[in-house]
Amino acid sequence: MDPTTPAAFAIDPIAFWTIISASTVLLALAAEQLVTYWRLVERVRDLGASLGKELYASDLAAARSICERSSLDVVNVFLAALNKVGSTKEARFKAAERERARLGLRLRRRLWAIGTVGAVAPFVGLFGTVVGIIKAFRDISAAGAMGFPVVARGVSEALIATAGGIGVAVIAVMLYNYFQSHANEATVEIRLVTDEFLEQLDARAMASQSQLPMPSSPSSASLRPES
Repeated sequence: MDPTTPAAFAIDPIAFWTIISASTVLLALAAEQLVTYWRLVERVRDLGASLGKELYASDLAAARSICERSSLDVVNVFLAALNKVGSTKEARFKAAERERARLGLRLRRRLWAIGTVGAVAPFVGLFGTVVGIIKAFRDISAAGAMGFPVVARGVSEALIATAGGIGVAVIAVMLYNYFQSHANEATVEIRLVTDEFLEQLDARAMASQSQLPMPSSPSSASLRPES
């Protein structure tokens, strides 16, 4: 540490910079996740409502245009289904399901890092604690006597490192649970909206097939043998 730092607030440099680095990474991940989940559910609902109106009007071109203009990743699910309009219902469902699985992975792609910070930070604090205790015993050995003034620096390092590691871990676990709940909510909402979209798309496909002209049966005159 800097020699001007009071001894009561000293901390092992390795533990100090590791905790600072973990805190910086945690803040960056939290900011990225906040941007990802900001009004995501509401935007997905609005997108689903807009697409539903176009499907009700049987305007697939307008529905595709809405998807292409949107910046949401969920549009890949709708586009996958729209690309299979001429195929079977099962083909449309499988295409949408693949994109939903990819989207679920993208929504959770940073959560492992937040959880790792929460799991590792207490051990970093424990490392600083061990180093502080070692320094306290070293100071006792160098002074040849015991007493609070002798061990104050080492004990303070141990306690500060422990508090820093636990503090970062608690914040990381809270953020992990918060974003995990948002990911679960977004995943459920995306499934509901896309399922409704697929149902509307299937209904439109069935309506289009029912409107196709039936093949005319041969008339009795055409079957009458010539005389």
